[in-house]
Amino acid sequence: MRIKNSAPKEAAALILLDHKNTKVLWARRNPKLKFLGGFHGFPGGKVDNSDTETDVRNSNPEWSKFIACAVREVFEEVGVLLVRNGERLTKGQIVSLHDDLVSGRSTFAEILKDWGLWIDAEDFIYTGFWTTPEFSPIRFKTHFFAASCPKKQIPYPAITELQEIEFVEPESARNQWANSNVLIAPPVLIALRELLAAKDPYENSINVKEAAGRLKKRSESVSGNIDHIELNSRLICLPLKTETLPPATHTNCFIVGKKQFVVIDAAARLEGEQKKLFSIIGQMIENGNSCKGIIVSHLHRDHYGAETALKRYLREKHGLDVPISSHKPTAESLTGKVEIVTFIEDNASYELEDENGEPFSLEVLHTPGHARGHLCFYDREFGFLLSSDNVVGLGTVVIAPPEGDMNEYFDSLERMKHLPNLNFLCGSHGMAVYDAKARIKEYIEHRKQREISILEVVRQGTDAPGEIVDIVYEGLSPKLLPLAEKSVEAHLAKLRLDGLI
Repeated sequence: MRIKNSAPKEAAALILLDHKNTKVLWARRNPKLKFLGGFHGFPGGKVDNSDTETDVRNSNPEWSKFIACAVREVFEEVGVLLVRNGERLTKGQIVSLHDDLVSGRSTFAEILKDWGLWIDAEDFIYTGFWTTPEFSPIRFKTHFFAASCPKKQIPYPAITELQEIEFVEPESARNQWANSNVLIAPPVLIALRELLAAKDPYENSINVKEAAGRLKKRSESVSGNIDHIELNSRLICLPLKTETLPPATHTNCFIVGKKQFVVIDAAARLEGEQKKLFSIIGQMIENGNSCKGIIVSHLHRDHYGAETALKRYLREKHGLDVPISSHKPTAESLTGKVEIVTFIEDNASYELEDENGEPFSLEVLHTPGHARGHLCFYDREFGFLLSSDNVVGLGTVVIAPPEGDMNEYFDSLERMKHLPNLNFLCGSHGMAVYDAKARIKEYIEHRKQREISILEVVRQGTDAPGEIVDIVYEGLSPKLLPLAEKSVEAHLAKLRLDGLI
């Protein structure tokens, strides 16, 4: 089934530095937000119709709406008003104007006009744009600008969208990402790196124009496109187009480690997607790194496809003989399709190395339920779980007998929930999840509630899966009914095993 990718919406964001140009403002997005909830980032948002009416001076008309959007969003989210003629306003008046904006009593354009304020485009430096990758159902083409915060204005959480607002040194922010203490999207990571590169070591200040120029050049070199996500300093997520279940359109391939790394779910079948994968891995090897293994997490078609081609590429191009591995039931199911030569057992581990050559372990967990040979992978030191198809950031998890088993799935979820030091997770579809334990708990509660609903229907005399689906999944798209029926069959099998029916 082909799913049309969502078109990106126009947006703008601001890289706001302190008045000394030594630190940059960032904040954690409210975890309840659908788009990048829990991620750290810069203030910004989508362009509003009224942004075209805002008084922006000394600007090319094409850019005015984006500058207006960035300024409006900064005022709305962190209470900083980056306008001219605003120095005469009292703190109380600024708070009142903010209330007018967020309550909807006045548009930002109307507020500026009524109070004799305007935006000077020369206060902002354009740093390029970045577009959310195609795998995301919510997408933005975000234009980034850089500016300095007035000395007398102090950012604060003006609305609930942003939390833990602070000015932070770029190096500190980058280190928090590197050590997996925070999640950040690629544009933020790119900005932090360029801000750090443009910092004068003697004056301890950032050359904003230099950083903006470097960022703009980076954006232009790839037309604002992002093909992979560095989730921390030793984990790359590369979404690959696959024939997966909607609403997902991609499967996440993971590259874990740097000096010594493994590749998990090289699922690309399309030539262009394989080239993208080979390019990243080839560059890593040319930089002195080495691939220790190619792993298939489980048997489903959207989780394998390029393993043999990748193995051949590594052998012919780089002289590496890299084994393909999986759990034994997966290998048996894929006989004749994938050349799997080694089996991975539960509680096994891969000894890998980060970019500095420091060793770390990637634990392998046999977590059946979605599939008999299903594997998850855990970096205990960083508290980062690769949950494969057991918990995902986009879509639903189908438990389809006989391969799927609901009892085993519940057991696997419980095991995952109690992993020590668990912080973040990323599944095979969608973005990383900020609060891993909370998301796993949601999955468990959702399945329990579904089981209760099914049990009630059965006790009323209906035991045919198709009829149960019509009642329990009322309003579900007809295209998804066969999958729902499979899940009902799995729940019924569990209820029988539990002696409840």
